[in-house]
Amino acid sequence: MRLTLARGLLVLLGALSLFGLFHEQIFSKTYWSAAGALRFEVYLAACALVLGVVVWRWPAQVLRVGGGLALGWTIWWAGPVAPVVVLFFVGSCWALGRCLTKSADGLTATLLGAAAWMTVLWVSLHFPVNFWWVYVVAFAVPFAFVRPVVVLPKAQGRAEAIGAAVLLALLGAQLLAALKPEISSDGLAMHLALPAWVANHGLWHFDHRQEIWALMPAGADALYTGVFLLGGEAAAKLLNFAFLCLTAAMLVKSGRRWTSGARAYWGAALFVSTPLVLLVTGSLFVENVWAAFLLASVFAVLEGEFGVSGVLAGSAVAVKLIAAAFAGPIVGVGMLLAGARRWRAAVLAMVFAASPYVFAYAKSGNPVFPFANTIFKSDDYYTDTNFTDGRYADLRPGLTTPYELTFESSHYIEGRGGAAGLQYLLLLLPAALLARRREQWMIVGVAVVGGVVVLVGAPNLRYLYGAMPLASLAIAWVPWTAVLGGALALNLWFLPAAGFYDQEFALFRKSDVPAYMVEHGPSVPLVERLNREAPGEPVAFFSDGAVAGLKGRAYTDSWHNEFYWKRIREAASAAEIASDLKQRGIRYVVGPTDRRALFDVVQRFMELWLDPEPQGAVGKLTLYKIRETERPVPKDTRPLGPGDYDDREPRIEYTGAWFHDNQFAEPRNGTLSYADAAGAVLRFQFEGQRVTYMFTRAVNRGIAEVWIDGALVRRVGEFADQTKWQASEVFTAPAGMHTFEVRVSGRKDRRSVGAFVDLDAIHVE
Repeated sequence: MRLTLARGLLVLLGALSLFGLFHEQIFSKTYWSAAGALRFEVYLAACALVLGVVVWRWPAQVLRVGGGLALGWTIWWAGPVAPVVVLFFVGSCWALGRCLTKSADGLTATLLGAAAWMTVLWVSLHFPVNFWWVYVVAFAVPFAFVRPVVVLPKAQGRAEAIGAAVLLALLGAQLLAALKPEISSDGLAMHLALPAWVANHGLWHFDHRQEIWALMPAGADALYTGVFLLGGEAAAKLLNFAFLCLTAAMLVKSGRRWTSGARAYWGAALFVSTPLVLLVTGSLFVENVWAAFLLASVFAVLEGEFGVSGVLAGSAVAVKLIAAAFAGPIVGVGMLLAGARRWRAAVLAMVFAASPYVFAYAKSGNPVFPFANTIFKSDDYYTDTNFTDGRYADLRPGLTTPYELTFESSHYIEGRGGAAGLQYLLLLLPAALLARRREQWMIVGVAVVGGVVVLVGAPNLRYLYGAMPLASLAIAWVPWTAVLGGALALNLWFLPAAGFYDQEFALFRKSDVPAYMVEHGPSVPLVERLNREAPGEPVAFFSDGAVAGLKGRAYTDSWHNEFYWKRIREAASAAEIASDLKQRGIRYVVGPTDRRALFDVVQRFMELWLDPEPQGAVGKLTLYKIRETERPVPKDTRPLGPGDYDDREPRIEYTGAWFHDNQFAEPRNGTLSYADAAGAVLRFQFEGQRVTYMFTRAVNRGIAEVWIDGALVRRVGEFADQTKWQASEVFTAPAGMHTFEVRVSGRKDRRSVGAFVDLDAIHVE
């Protein structure tokens, strides 16, 4: 009966999935670049040929052969140091875990050791002890107490070998993406920037007054630092990949509890094929680390290792606060099952989670700085508004959320439809219906409860990553291998959908790297040049926050340096910006080659105060030097005559903190200028008798005041519950010369969630 109901549910969800695929026109969208698609096809063909032969002739050896090929490619591409460093560190984690617990299996012991090392490394970031030789000695110590054991796994039978080969091929694809040089915003601004700073200075500065994120939990970054000091960027990225491998291995091992080995491999492969996995593995994110800790924590509960489970759950929270959405239910279940030892897991979880939050409270007065500052009211950040990601703050979970996560993923991540993978919409509910044992219900319950908490509190698809291995473990016990394979094949179609960093898939020739970095990571060679020519000097970055490796302090136009950036964007003039930078000792600026900026005053600074350095242009960025005096540029004061004018028309003068945005396709010419601070003004002169003011109506719009020749002529309410692009209002005046102004009033409709006023275009008659 239960199987029949599950089949019926599968049919209904399959129909919904087909509707989503065609209604959202998934197959008509471009996910890969032309070169990336070709490389991916070549890679899949090579895997089918090589692994197919191995499965046919020597099925038991497929894991060994695949692993050996992956190691050989890594050594050829990155050199021997980085992979040896990562293997050495993972081995040290296993040995340390074995010292801490004798009863846990090897995978759990490895994650336990990683959690212990993470705590030690995070503490070491505070002191000038972070040198490569210190880490070599430290990582070697656990081997003195445990005899190393190398286990070379074998597949049992041809069906299992086929599943193992599919998993290996997908892990190989993730490896190739991870071996590319880092180009992601988060990687180059934070997760690689911290290890590089420690390598240059011996410790991390924890200066949250300059870099707002400096007190955020840095457990994964501490781990990356440990291998970065020994093997560089490649080692840090390979460690991120190693955590994915540990997760996949745990999924296979755990899946065997309820299903065959072959289907356990397919379940793990389905998880690895998820587009979101490519995003967080191909670039240096932290999700693989805290998700592996959470899965190992669940695995420890299943094995009755409740203390180990608490350590791992707490360690996940020490990597990222949002992991608490899943760690809480795991610890709660562990307490229910632990009997007399029920408090052990909770206490250990709190101990291993606490260090970054206690330290943040001691430094700033806010344990989750800069989040929730309206509650903790740290003097080091705004106390009247909480730090949130405004892109997703208004999203609320509902019945349509699973569909939106699957096919309208861009609502929840900077990606495209399909980013979450198809399998969770299609198979998770049937898997829950087929659950029969208490531990199966625990797995589904933790995934669902944690996912709902994330969607309510911080609805970002990347934060749901902790639920995905657990949901994949549940999916592995559904009895429809063909359906698993079909979902996996669809995932491959939109594999890069979760972001825009992996459309090229991988690089097969080392000679392709320089051109790749010019196009995708131009700040990296510029940082290397600055370290040679101006070592240790502070540098300002505009329109790019990729500062990893810079030996001096970096000042970026982003929330990372909020107070500096607020002063810059609200400067009264370009000269004031130049004076501010000079007072900070800044001589060099990295900025866009076309000198376009989000704020008008910043663009004026770039036009009037910067000279490009010789051979300073790298792709879309250029290295500039600040002038001693402002470049004299005559201002165009001609009135606007009859015709159409975009919001970026040079004769439109913006006063105040106006934001010039080009991320939307719907406005005229794809650009939009907006502000929400009362008193911000845009003005221009026109010669004619009729002006059409074009703007956007939306849920966060306020009331604009339109003035002609110094007199208020109309208040325009720009709020609408549905976005209306290129809305317009018409204003008339006697024929002749006039001054037209749009002022931000700071007032809004009671239903509006903001007070923004914008300009899309102007038409003069």
